[in-house]
Amino acid sequence: MIQFKTSSAPGPIGILGVVQTPFHEDGTLDFESHERLVLDALAAGVDGFLVPAIASENAYLSLEEKIALATHVQSLSQDRVPVVWGTGSPHVEECLEIMRRAEQAGAAACLVAVPPTLYREPARIIEFFAELASQVPVPLMAQDWEPGGTGMQVSTILELARRVPSIRYLKIETLPAGPKYTAVLEGTQGELHVSGGWAVQQMIEALDRGVHAMIPECGMIRIYKAIDRLHRGGNRAEAIGLFNRLVPVLCFTNQELEVSIRFFKRLLVRKGIFSTCRTRLAGPDFDRYMERTAGELIEHLLQIERELRSPT
Repeated sequence: MIQFKTSSAPGPIGILGVVQTPFHEDGTLDFESHERLVLDALAAGVDGFLVPAIASENAYLSLEEKIALATHVQSLSQDRVPVVWGTGSPHVEECLEIMRRAEQAGAAACLVAVPPTLYREPARIIEFFAELASQVPVPLMAQDWEPGGTGMQVSTILELARRVPSIRYLKIETLPAGPKYTAVLEGTQGELHVSGGWAVQQMIEALDRGVHAMIPECGMIRIYKAIDRLHRGGNRAEAIGLFNRLVPVLCFTNQELEVSIRFFKRLLVRKGIFSTCRTRLAGPDFDRYMERTAGELIEHLLQIERELRSPT
């Protein structure tokens, strides 16, 4: 019989939300909508925030905008939950600037992605993180982001954790994610905080394996928190039942990153949290078939939330 695992590593346990970036129709940052999103997630029981990240359209944000968004979330959270600042750059100097600002603001950690060009040069991955850690003493969350590939070798992760003590968190977003969760948790005796993101379709398996947190976008925090509470409370069958109701949404949104971003902005507008669906994405918007499917799935999600707010 499988024994479901629990972990004792320091750090937030449960659901951390990636804070999406709202824009006015003219493309400028919309901080009023940003505030509504953060406060809604806090009300939903979120266990922490990551801002900005890929789902925040990080690639389309300037350095100043990244710092402004993270500072805003840090201020709104008021130490109620930890905030991880995303550096969102393969360039050392830009990462360091965000890390310095994060340390000054009291951030829990900074997320730094493995530069894609280094995946085939494991020794340089360690050098990259060691250089950052030597200059700014802020805890680091290493992002193993290669959703179409295997990412870092487990041996590299273990060596990274050993040689760079600032690495206290690891966000795994590779294929397949599950076995890597287990290998890292076991290889570090659970002392490295392990989370998942893009592989949220395998959330139940991730919880079975003992991940400390999942890090999805902020639009479905209430549902994710309900699943997480059920599973961690020993009600795995109920957690599966609720999670299965999300499967059609995950099938639609996780087919491609830009689809996911566009869908959840529509959901947030429908909830009255965002004022517009405006993005800075380069790709095409939904056609009428995707628009119809998105609308149906949004109504499906709102029904689930209504039931969670008013259980029978």
